[in-house]
Amino acid sequence: MKTLFRLLYILCILTISLSLSYAQDMELHTSPAEDVSYEATQDSVRPASRRQNPDKLFDIRYQLEQQNKNYYAPSAPTPDMIQAMRKKRISPSEEVLFWSRNRMDPSNYFSSVVNFTDTVIYNPFLLPPVFRRNYIRKQYTFGKPEILPEKFRKYNTIDPDTTFFEKERRKIDLQKRINNHIAIRQPQYFKYTEEDLPDEIIQIEMIKKAPADILPLNIKPEKQVTEIAPPAKFIPDRLYWTSQFESAVQFSQNYVSPNWHKGGSSNLNLYTKNNIKYNYNRDKIQFTNELEDKISIYNATKDTLHRYKVGEDLLRIYSNFGYQAFNKWYYTIDGEFRTQLLKSYEENKETQLAGFLAPMSINLGVGMKYDLFKEFQQKGKNLQLTVNLAPLSYTYMYSRKKDIDLGRHGFQKDEETDEFKNTLSQVGSTIRTDMTVNFSPNITWQSRLYYFTTYEKAICEFENTLVLAITRHFSTRIYMHIRFDDSVTKTEDFDSYFQVNELLSFGFNYKW
Repeated sequence: MKTLFRLLYILCILTISLSLSYAQDMELHTSPAEDVSYEATQDSVRPASRRQNPDKLFDIRYQLEQQNKNYYAPSAPTPDMIQAMRKKRISPSEEVLFWSRNRMDPSNYFSSVVNFTDTVIYNPFLLPPVFRRNYIRKQYTFGKPEILPEKFRKYNTIDPDTTFFEKERRKIDLQKRINNHIAIRQPQYFKYTEEDLPDEIIQIEMIKKAPADILPLNIKPEKQVTEIAPPAKFIPDRLYWTSQFESAVQFSQNYVSPNWHKGGSSNLNLYTKNNIKYNYNRDKIQFTNELEDKISIYNATKDTLHRYKVGEDLLRIYSNFGYQAFNKWYYTIDGEFRTQLLKSYEENKETQLAGFLAPMSINLGVGMKYDLFKEFQQKGKNLQLTVNLAPLSYTYMYSRKKDIDLGRHGFQKDEETDEFKNTLSQVGSTIRTDMTVNFSPNITWQSRLYYFTTYEKAICEFENTLVLAITRHFSTRIYMHIRFDDSVTKTEDFDSYFQVNELLSFGFNYKW
């Protein structure tokens, strides 16, 4: 019996404890019904009187609890649940994040020319959530066959259209799904209901300001014009010294095989020219300085003693000092020095024809110079002409070697010894002319005339050079040098006072 009483006692205690725990659980998940009385309608649940408890007017959780007494608040996930969820989560890559953000960026929806000054474009999905009672159904069916009369059932009903506004329909459907998800999972985010939204349209009132009275402007200069000093006159430094440089290295080559049916010999010609000018021009004073050297070398196929021969070799230094007389005329004193640099020999002989300072000549003259520079309308076309007249001129010739052929250079014989002297002095008149014509930036004609006479004998040199530039650094040169000297001794091989040197070459050209 004692054992039976003990079992009954234990059962009573368990029954009481279970009833108490169930009562506490119901108190936590429900609220007292006497706070606010509600009346049920078919569409929604509305408070019978808003004045009874205004604190719970917008409490969505409370309204849901009244509609469904079996609603339970979601419990917070445990750490084990969170860890299990994180293990299954896949983190997106950087590229996925970039394109997703770029796609969802509102600034990409509109072009850069859209003006937002007077227009507000918004997305309701980005506004605070509003609890709505009913939503539009996903699809409409215009007519059902089972409710139509029998005579109309043979006709097809209208199916909902899915072609137009498909993109917008998807956006609206996504917004509805997210709103439903928030209403079910996170109802505490709802702060407003559909009844709380204002029905009236807010009218925009224009704020107009009264036009301000036009105030008279009284502007006074800080300083009078007469008090302001004029700006300092800028005078750039003038360049009195100018320089010019021209260099050309050109060649021509011809190869003929030994068994060529018409015969002939191979040859190679190398021509180089360098010209430097350094001039001074200030007020009425002109000072011209020029240094020029020309060398032409070609291989001697017929010469058995020498591998190459010198066609032309000249080293010339010229200076001219002038004082302006009137317009373009100047009183001048000029001087010129001439010689050659390399040795030259007679063909198949060891007889030397010329060498350095063998011979050399110095010419001094006093006279007047005419200087002209003219530019034409055509771009790059100009003319530069210089004519120097020296009625009184002196020429001195000297050769440091006496064993060369002095007769071909114009030296005179000694009547007593019947040998050529290595010195010669002459007095006479000199004319110098230098002309440069630029027909275009690529075509240039250079001409030089030198004439000296003792009124018994004369020396005249006429040089012409036509330069055809292919590019800035490559050109073709046609050179012609005609010389007349009646003071030289005639030979059996060439019984004439005229001498000709012609050259056609192609090569490198540079000038500044």
